[in-house]
Amino acid sequence: MTTDRGGVTLIELLVVLVLLGVSAGVVGLALTRAPESPEAGEVAAILARARRDAMRTGRAVTRTFVAGDTARTVTALPDGRLISYAGTRMDLLSGKPSRDSL
Repeated sequence: MTTDRGGVTLIELLVVLVLLGVSAGVVGLALTRAPESPEAGEVAAILARARRDAMRTGRAVTRTFVAGDTARTVTALPDGRLISYAGTRMDLLSGKPSRDSL
């Protein structure tokens, strides 16, 4: 008398979990990348230059720039932090558009 036990082996379960993990990672990366406008590149360059100047000189550096129809002011501190006085809707660490601005 033989009994055929139906079920899933541990290897099959691990393969399915790995495939789900890889596909979730690919989808997650695709969703987190914000589309970059031409203006975002210019703003990122301004922020990077202000940060670099502040770190090089050891003094706070303030830059004002126009993004869209609004003038925005950002101060770079000597430790590399950026302080925004108006809603730049940019990630102040990377200089890219923040997710809530999409």
